[in-house]
Amino acid sequence: MRRPLLKSGVALSIGALILSLCVSFLSSFQSIQLRLSNALYSERETSSEIVIVALDGDFLSDFTGLTTYKKRDYFSEAIGLVEEGNPSVVMLDWLLDKPSDGVISEDIYSIATSYPNVSDFSAEILEFLGDVHPTDERLLSLFETYDNIYLSKMATGFLKLEDGVSFYSGTSGPMSLFEDVTHTGFSNAETPSGYNIQSVYGIPAAINIDGATEAHMDIKLAEAHLGQEVDVPSINGQMLINYAAPSNYYPSVSIADVLHGNVDSSLFTNKIVLIGPTAVEFQDLQYTPIDPTLPMPGIEIHANAIQTILDEAFLVNQGTLDFALVLGVLILVSVLVFVHAPVLVGGVMLVLELIAFPFYAQWRFDHGVIVNLIWPVFALVAAYLAVLVYRNFTEFAEKRKLKEAFGRYVSPELVAQISEHPEQLKLGGERRAITALFLDIENFTNLSESLEPQAVVSVINTYFDALSKVIMQKGGTVDKFEGDAIMALFGAPVPSEDHGLKGCETALAIREKMAELNASTGYKLNIRIGLATGDAIVGNMGSENRFDYTAMGDTVNTASRLEGANKFYSTRILVTEGTYEAAKGQFFMRQVDLVCLKGKDKAIRIYEVLGPLAGATEEGHKVVVEWDKALEAYRAGRFDEAEKGFRAVLTTLPEDGPSKTLLGRVATLKLASLTDWDGVWKFESK
Repeated sequence: MRRPLLKSGVALSIGALILSLCVSFLSSFQSIQLRLSNALYSERETSSEIVIVALDGDFLSDFTGLTTYKKRDYFSEAIGLVEEGNPSVVMLDWLLDKPSDGVISEDIYSIATSYPNVSDFSAEILEFLGDVHPTDERLLSLFETYDNIYLSKMATGFLKLEDGVSFYSGTSGPMSLFEDVTHTGFSNAETPSGYNIQSVYGIPAAINIDGATEAHMDIKLAEAHLGQEVDVPSINGQMLINYAAPSNYYPSVSIADVLHGNVDSSLFTNKIVLIGPTAVEFQDLQYTPIDPTLPMPGIEIHANAIQTILDEAFLVNQGTLDFALVLGVLILVSVLVFVHAPVLVGGVMLVLELIAFPFYAQWRFDHGVIVNLIWPVFALVAAYLAVLVYRNFTEFAEKRKLKEAFGRYVSPELVAQISEHPEQLKLGGERRAITALFLDIENFTNLSESLEPQAVVSVINTYFDALSKVIMQKGGTVDKFEGDAIMALFGAPVPSEDHGLKGCETALAIREKMAELNASTGYKLNIRIGLATGDAIVGNMGSENRFDYTAMGDTVNTASRLEGANKFYSTRILVTEGTYEAAKGQFFMRQVDLVCLKGKDKAIRIYEVLGPLAGATEEGHKVVVEWDKALEAYRAGRFDEAEKGFRAVLTTLPEDGPSKTLLGRVATLKLASLTDWDGVWKFESK
């Protein structure tokens, strides 16, 4: 049975794997995958090589009424102060795409006082306005001084993704005045397209405009800082950002503090300095997967992207082969357990796997791989349900058959044990130590002759139903019904260590049940029980199409003979020496005889079960001692002494069957004048 289960388990595993592979890449599930992966991002230590100079709330409150040109003066002053610290690179996240407008009152006053004549003043002011704006001139001068300044530009009009390169149709960036003397880089941060998700997961790794391809600004900054090119993995043209901190957690200094001289320029030494807005008023905010509820300033997104490169903490999605291998092993192992283990064990394993999977996913994420979070869970649950359905139509169906087959003959507890461990049946037969019980209703034939057939059936069914329940309650198996007899087994089909003890318990319980049945039916029926303990062949016996679970062998035949031997001794329960040894510490018993049963060559000692040992009286023990002395004399051929002993027992127990039987034998043996008496009585009939 195990081999078909193994094959079926492998087949179910392959089916679940193929199904998962087919549907795991459906776009409708990718958005769910993205949202679930948000939980994998966790805060870690931010890089000490990055410093943010923030245009924050303090800047707005300290420098109110700012105009465009005024801001550029502040940029000039702030960048100059930063450069005093000799930073590695400086990035200004501000589009300088238009010239400054307006005039400064100090400049107007200077021209007016220099040219009091109106016509001269007008000509001079027009020439002044036609030149580069003074604030732009000052900023340009700063840019020309330093070679480590990067200005932002934006790629516009996304067209397509090809070979990992994002193609855009246009660009928006700094004026050529500034672009000619600085470095520039694209600052695009795209949200996933087609999934209705507004979080920024990555940046375009490579951008192409009009045939020219260049890396993203953040990659350029990292390379400039490191002094070497970096190999950045991309997924669908994007470098995924491994966020180190949620919004407003990244260390920064206010540009207001820089302008006020409150920041030591050594803070910027050999650092990547990012200058950009963080205040809500600037509206440069984006949602991120590390905290989808609180938007993050764009300058912090740049910082997280750069740190991803510096730390080489790159993220990639789980590849198809990786996914197939992990899922294949997971499903195969799980399905084999689900198929072979009890349903409860399989369910517990499923729950443990579902609990452990997020920890596995987090471990893989921490090592740079975003695993598929949907289909392993789906595949495990689907595989478990598929196995349940499969087992319902195969193994469980077999168990139902077993329960139906054994349910009438063994206890529910034993049926459950058999159904959970059908291999214990050892179909085909095996040698095993058991205790066989044969039970016969005494004189039932005479009773049946006086009753109508329907009444006979009713009586036998009443007794057999009650006695079968007793046998099953004690852990026995009702093997068969034959006329007015019952054959039962202990220790089969499921092995047990105390089958001899259970057999004796059952025999006494049957004797008590007979008294109850006689009281309720009005009949006066007795039973004879034979018990034998030893090896027997147990298993399914019969033909291919029709067979029964039963036992055969000398032990079984002996039990049957002992049941019949009761009528010679007027006893109710006779057992073999093996049964006696198994139960003598719990039951009050006496040795009855040394006999050679009909059809047997070997002599055996037989014992009578009198009752529970705890219930035996002192007088009862004395009688058994008297009996044992008489039996010993009988065996030794001291017939006069034996006769005296048996009569002494009858004085106390006038109806003692074994004493009467052996007294009759003593008389016969004395007349025969035997010279070769060995104490063994040979039965010539059953």
